[in-house]
Amino acid sequence: MKQRHAFVFLLLSIVLLSFLVHRRIVKIPTLLYSNSNCEEITKNETELQKEVKRIFNEVDSSIPKISFTHFDNTTSARNSKANIINPKDKYCVGDSLTVQVDMFDHLGRRKTYGGDFITARIYSPDIKASASGRVEDLRNGSYHIHFTLFWQGIVQFSILMVHPSEAISALWQARNKGHGYVAYTGYFVYKGNEAKVKCGFDLNQTQELCEYSNIKEEEYFYCEKPVNIPCGSLTKMMSVFVDSHTYLSKSEKDLLTRSNIRVEIPKNFEKISVSLCSGNIAVEKKKCSPGLNCTFPSGYFYQNMWNSQYCSITRYRNMKDINECLKGKIVYMTGDSTMLQWMTYISKHVNSLKTFNLYNENWPMTRLFVDLERNIKIEWRKHTNPFIMLVFHTFKEEYTIPDQIDHISGNQHTVYIFTLGMHFRLFPLEHYIRRVINIRRAIEQLLLRSPETKVIVKTENTSEMNERIEMLSDFHGYVQYSIVINILQDLNVAVVDAWDMTVAFASEKNHPSEVVIASEVDLLLSYLC
Repeated sequence: MKQRHAFVFLLLSIVLLSFLVHRRIVKIPTLLYSNSNCEEITKNETELQKEVKRIFNEVDSSIPKISFTHFDNTTSARNSKANIINPKDKYCVGDSLTVQVDMFDHLGRRKTYGGDFITARIYSPDIKASASGRVEDLRNGSYHIHFTLFWQGIVQFSILMVHPSEAISALWQARNKGHGYVAYTGYFVYKGNEAKVKCGFDLNQTQELCEYSNIKEEEYFYCEKPVNIPCGSLTKMMSVFVDSHTYLSKSEKDLLTRSNIRVEIPKNFEKISVSLCSGNIAVEKKKCSPGLNCTFPSGYFYQNMWNSQYCSITRYRNMKDINECLKGKIVYMTGDSTMLQWMTYISKHVNSLKTFNLYNENWPMTRLFVDLERNIKIEWRKHTNPFIMLVFHTFKEEYTIPDQIDHISGNQHTVYIFTLGMHFRLFPLEHYIRRVINIRRAIEQLLLRSPETKVIVKTENTSEMNERIEMLSDFHGYVQYSIVINILQDLNVAVVDAWDMTVAFASEKNHPSEVVIASEVDLLLSYLC
């Protein structure tokens, strides 16, 4: 009887296995930070998952975990105070200056913990000069903001509390709770039939699913399988904001009203005067070259042009100079619409670059420009998922940045430029960390097989923050900015620090003005030529 039961069990197992294979039901890997049994996850962790988890935990340990009972108990920028530490009668170009900020709540009580998100800048409107300040959190309700006085003249200060620490705590926890901010729809076409179905990173495992995965990079994505339509017939994808979705309580959402965002902190000092002192020695700057320099601020604007602390930037503002720099180069650009601004700026100033029609549609289509006379090729592609696009767009021609790098042989004529950030803000941070780790691995291998290839990373920039603050806050962007700098540190890559530039410029746009773009392209081309 026992043998018979064993045979029946084996037979049922075979039938069930055949059914699962035939029906193409796939199992979604457990999310790294889900509420599943942590002990079981740890046993099955890959090396990549361990590294993602390690970095996530480092970030998590730096974020305040705060609960509050009333809005009045949260940080008030207007009640807080800023003063210069050890003020001097005379300031010289090149001097450092530190401002202390002490935070208070709405009832006027001194804050005893840190975690507020602050940005700071100095500026001189008459000479169109500005620079970011480095914010140091003392973790006791006070902050030191370190400025370098880069230019001569009357200098003003702006210190903004972007979010109180209580909002930061809420935003951090909300972001990592799931994928509810975005809804994906896949478009399938097969033998005259079409279907639109739900897609995403984390779908119901009881559904019959089509899997679109990159096993090497441990990237997973799924669509519900349409009836009588094969998985291979997926052609387009659309993603939209789910504005009705929130992970925040009402009191937490109240912290994100526009009147409580980017609020100026009062100062007990006015402008200062900076002189060109006799002891100042102008240091000749070297040529811009790869090698990530993580010092913040990395430079400053003067007469609306960016100047690097570390290297001499050449101005590329006309067709002749840009053409001379790009001559004989194959340039790959991968990213979002902020990098498309670079492509648009270059093509606008260089009439000799001709568009090659790739017969695609909608703005994130691949762009190709060529100049046969000078042997220039420039290609722009969007980075793959997560990529928010409110209309259907090509899905099958998408490749992750690591995958693209892996398919470049590289040589002294090749340049690879990338950015990623804004589209990741709406998803748990593990997606971003994993992608950047994979990018580092791909760059390391590219530079092994071709040390002459130049790799440039553009960091993400500040944004408008007028709507969808829970999803798209600059806090999420700053966390990602810090991660990409730290993970790519010590690689022989160059950085265009768009975050530093847009904080200094006081840009509050998803797409910075041409003044900023021109300086970004100046720095880019200074690395190449």
